[in-house]
Amino acid sequence: MGELLCGGELVVKVLEEFGARVVFGVPGGQTLFVTDPLMDTPIRFVHTRHENGAACAADGWGRMTGEPGICLATTGPGATNLITGIGGALKDSSPMIALIFQNRLPDAGKGDAQECDHELVFTGICKKYIPVRDVTSVQWAMREAYRVAKSGRPGPVVVDLYRDVIESQRAEYVPERPEQYCIKADSVANEETIRRAADEMKVHKRICIWVGNGVKLAGASKEVMELSKRLCAPVVCTYNGIGAVDSGFENFAGPRSRHGSRVARTAIESADCVIVAGSSLTAISTNRWEISAKHVIQFDIIPESIGRHYPVEVGVPGDAARSIRKILECLEEEGYHGDPAFLNEILAKKEAWTKEVYSGSITDTAATPVPPIALHMELEKVLSEGGVFVVDAGNPGAWTHLTRFPKNTTYMKPVNYGNMGFALGAALGCKEACPEKEVIALLGDGSLGMTLGDLETIGREKLPIIILLVNDSAYGNIRQEELYKMGENRYTGVDFPDIDYLEVAKVLGVDGCIVRKAEEIPDAFKAARESGKPYMVEVKLDGSYSVWPEAF
Repeated sequence: MGELLCGGELVVKVLEEFGARVVFGVPGGQTLFVTDPLMDTPIRFVHTRHENGAACAADGWGRMTGEPGICLATTGPGATNLITGIGGALKDSSPMIALIFQNRLPDAGKGDAQECDHELVFTGICKKYIPVRDVTSVQWAMREAYRVAKSGRPGPVVVDLYRDVIESQRAEYVPERPEQYCIKADSVANEETIRRAADEMKVHKRICIWVGNGVKLAGASKEVMELSKRLCAPVVCTYNGIGAVDSGFENFAGPRSRHGSRVARTAIESADCVIVAGSSLTAISTNRWEISAKHVIQFDIIPESIGRHYPVEVGVPGDAARSIRKILECLEEEGYHGDPAFLNEILAKKEAWTKEVYSGSITDTAATPVPPIALHMELEKVLSEGGVFVVDAGNPGAWTHLTRFPKNTTYMKPVNYGNMGFALGAALGCKEACPEKEVIALLGDGSLGMTLGDLETIGREKLPIIILLVNDSAYGNIRQEELYKMGENRYTGVDFPDIDYLEVAKVLGVDGCIVRKAEEIPDAFKAARESGKPYMVEVKLDGSYSVWPEAF
């Protein structure tokens, strides 16, 4: 029999086993028997100022790498502070393992300090909740968390560790390889289903392809673009699907979400067949299922997602890349090519729409405060290929609909949970995961006010993240919604005083500058890159341009 290890040491052994490199979290008395043995491994513990920052960092890590981001919090209030970030990871399909801690088993239910019924709290906000009440279950629980977090539709798993299990109980570590307990599904629909889908596509002349995050997860971008060319079909993406096809792809009609473009909606609704790939067609993506879609052919790795919100003509379960490749082979064998008339119609609408949207005072790059489209016009000039663009909830994310991103941009946003306070923590996770990539975090002053502590973590870690703060001194999106729904001057609880965020950032180890005209953006980014340090570009934004009811 080998050496007996306490439960906390076993947790760390399995973290090493599946290649964890960083754990984000806030330590507490109950966590010490995990955080201490981390010091004897290559795994770094990055402590944040708030547990939400740790959860969002783990979310960003998961989206960036496809491997579960790891976060940690103590019992009760520490654990419950993770909830919002865990919810975001669940709704946007990001692999995560959250380690939370309980008091000792004999004291359960007695009203011990910080006591909380974690199972009751977490079960509805994660992919799986796993309580660990005996040391013999530790290794299984950690491996189960890894397997569930990565399998099928990725998501967060919560592992709840009782204090006596990790401190005083001991067991032997029995090593396993990750491939022994986590098998990547490489499934493809059967030949009959592939043939039915191909035949259905050939029936229709007006086809639109609607792609989501699943296309990115499956690495199916090339296949989607080839299918678009073969069928002469415009491509629309969800916000989570931004980057699934290149912004410069000639058949790309644009993103569609709650504040998405009229052209993208027209492409979907005027098609007589919609091919949905890697999207579960959530409320956000479909204007709460108000967008109509006819003769749907739906591809999804999770069979139960197919037909859930829209009836389908053909459902194609399995890996999107492999399934679409099989369909392409069928179409190629028959020499089939679609009719370009519908594609040309949509692209002509896009051209006219672009001229309309990119006109007037909203595009004035010399105006102050900065109009939102002028900001994104200048931003496009400075973005680099292969970068990471992390966006927060609210108006900052809504306007990114217009941004034409360079090739191989990784885009992420808290789409389906809409959790404000996402961008800084997620950017932290992305930069820790991929230090060689340029990471830009775009957020508003509302979100920054919730997560100022994350600035200190970024500054302490000396991570050269470019933080693009758009400051309209308000919860801008809610202010605009109130004005739209309630009438002029009928708004409350949304305005902020003028705060010197740049000075706050500098105190926390982040340098920066203020931009009052969009034309100053290139110089600001040049300064940020030359600094080689965390850098905030604060843009004084004109919040009078509204995204309500539909800006585009």
